[in-house]
Amino acid sequence: MGRPRQFTDEEILDATQACILANGPSVSTTMIAERLQMSQAALFKRFGTKEKLIIAALSRPMLRNPIAEIMGVGPSKEPIRDQMIAMGTAILMVMRRVVPCMSMLHAAGIDPTQLHGENSPPIQGRKYLTQWFQAVIDQGRVQQVFDPHVMAVGFLGMLHARPFRETILGDTALECTDLEYVTQLVGLLWTGIGLEEGA
Repeated sequence: MGRPRQFTDEEILDATQACILANGPSVSTTMIAERLQMSQAALFKRFGTKEKLIIAALSRPMLRNPIAEIMGVGPSKEPIRDQMIAMGTAILMVMRRVVPCMSMLHAAGIDPTQLHGENSPPIQGRKYLTQWFQAVIDQGRVQQVFDPHVMAVGFLGMLHARPFRETILGDTALECTDLEYVTQLVGLLWTGIGLEEGA
């Protein structure tokens, strides 16, 4: 008889996340184990408890924010409007993975804000975006000075709204692409803060 297949942590967490997103956080560990064709005992030996398994599987999209690293470098020489559209579209893609997982964590009675505290990637991302807008102001690439913290929270809020409404509220009536959505949002902000043409 051959040896049982060895699964990596990533494979187990992928399967767990898929099962939870499809069936809710009350999904049985039996179903997860069957999906992987491994025993429940092996599953618990790896992660200890069902809660630890759920947290590990659903917190992954929040563990690393590659967009935050890009924002941390500061504005490039490219037009600010183009940079905001690129960042916004990338952030929206990340949020499409994060929102369903956060929703399931809440449904499981787990507070996502307690997992990483002030050092969580979402908070770090907001701080980086605030610094990014401050750099835009310092470089004189806007006509109107604004509060960079307010702008960062507002911009992120508008980006979060679409996946939140689709996932939590089931509001999927908006038919434009994410790129079209972000481009229009940036256009509205562009008018409000008076960015220089070609900045």
